[in-house]
Amino acid sequence: MTTSIGGRAYFLLTGTCLLVLACGTPEKKVATEPAYIAVKEKAAPTTVRVSIAQMQFNPADLHVHAGDTVVFTNDDVVDHDVTELPDSAWSSGPMHPGNTWKWIADSTAYYFCSIHVVMRGTVTVRP
Repeated sequence: MTTSIGGRAYFLLTGTCLLVLACGTPEKKVATEPAYIAVKEKAAPTTVRVSIAQMQFNPADLHVHAGDTVVFTNDDVVDHDVTELPDSAWSSGPMHPGNTWKWIADSTAYYFCSIHVVMRGTVTVRP
């Protein structure tokens, strides 16, 4: 009886192919949603100070987060105020030397001293 090596190889190769097809190949996972969601913590409200001296606000341009408290201090020798522009929606009223006034920043604001109209400043509220 003669055996064919080619026949055995054919059956072995066919059996291996059938085994691979039956088991399949690993599926690629498509990420539809992130495995985690990064949550950016809000910064705790802070207090930022603005000095009023020598007929100017210092700093004149301020960047804060919503909810921060801006404390204006009159360090000058004359009265000043802090009044929102353009429609005076809020105002500190006259501040005598040494007085302070607090404003909780809720939106970007332009302001000036209505007693000395050349004095101007900006509070920019960042998210």
